[in-house]
Parts: sequence; C-alpha cells; structure tokens
Amino acid sequence: MFAELALPLATAGWATVATAAAAFLNRRLHTDELTGIGNRAALRRHARRFRRCGLVGALLIDLDHFKAINDTHGHEFGNDVLAAVAARLAENTAPGERAVRLHGDEFAVHLGHIGSRAAAKQRADEIAQVLAEPLQVRGQRLTALGSVGLAVAEAGAPLGELLGAADRRMYQAKHAQRSAVALAGRPRRVRDLPPQPDHAA
Repeated sequence: MFAELALPLATAGWATVATAAAAFLNRRLHTDELTGIGNRAALRRHARRFRRCGLVGALLIDLDHFKAINDTHGHEFGNDVLAAVAARLAENTAPGERAVRLHGDEFAVHLGHIGSRAAAKQRADEIAQVLAEPLQVRGQRLTALGSVGLAVAEAGAPLGELLGAADRRMYQAKHAQRSAVALAGRPRRVRDLPPQPDHAA
C-alpha cells in the first residue's frame, strides 16, 4: 500500500494523500480480491440505495459442477474460471444492478428497483443465458453453467431475507436440474421430486 501512495505523497499535500488513501482502502474493503468485482460488503452498500418504495430483486448464482473443474484442472485453473464468470456477470449488469462474489463459487446480482416480478424473471433468464455461453480460460473452451435463484421483495426488506429467498430458489433449480439428468429414461420416483415451491416472494 505504501508503495502505491509514494508518488501521490511526493507530488501532493497531505490532505490529498489522505483522501487517496481513504479511497484506496474503501476499494479494498468492497472488492473481492480474487475476481476484482464487488464482495458482500459492496452488496450491502448497494442494497442500501434501494430502501424506499417499489420492488427490489436479487439473483443468487451457484456454479454447477465447479468441484469437478477444480479436481480435473486444479485450483489455479478454477480461480481463473471464477474470475472469468465474474467478469461476464459484471459486463452484463444493467444500470442500477451490482454483481458480487459472495464466497467460493457463489455469486449474487442485486437488481435494484424493478418494475415488476415479470421484469425480474426476465433478467434472471437473461443472466442464465449469459452464463450458458462458453468461456475461454487458458486456451480452453468450457461452459460454467450456474443455477440461478430469483427473489423479489418490497424495498426496505432486509437484505438477508432477500438473499435467503433467492438461495432457496437457487437450490430448487439445482435440484430440478439434477433430477432431470438422473431420471432421463427412467420412471419418476417420489424421492426424486424437486422441493415444494417456496411461497415467499
């Protein structure tokens, strides 16, 4: 950090340096070190901008079969995949939205204010389509599909509740995908049925 502030210190006053240092620390506090996009702290800060009236939405995204990528190619390659996914999410966020990495292979996109639940569903579908497009990582072409969970709530609802609802829907989507693969060509069994829908928004 001190090396990065050396040049400003030599050419500007202490007040300017202090401002630069504060901005630098603020960026560090709100940035995921691995991917360069926002982190959970950035998500909380972004969500506070949308406390008043209307609806807000959030997507929770968990990469499918990411452990297999790590096991096959190694953790450094896996980290590059996470960075590529993060970049794609950041590139495809609309004004008022914020993409962040929560932890591991789990990401979130806060949609900000949305006009309707249908509009939020459309954004969820668009993000899922973006994730389905192949990535180029270290000269290899691969697809890092993600299960996407959507939640919509009134503005001012606690962020934890919004993410919790999105998390439940994400796991429902993941379970449904696994069941569809497992049951291909076989009769459906009761234990293979996906969880019952969550009645929360």
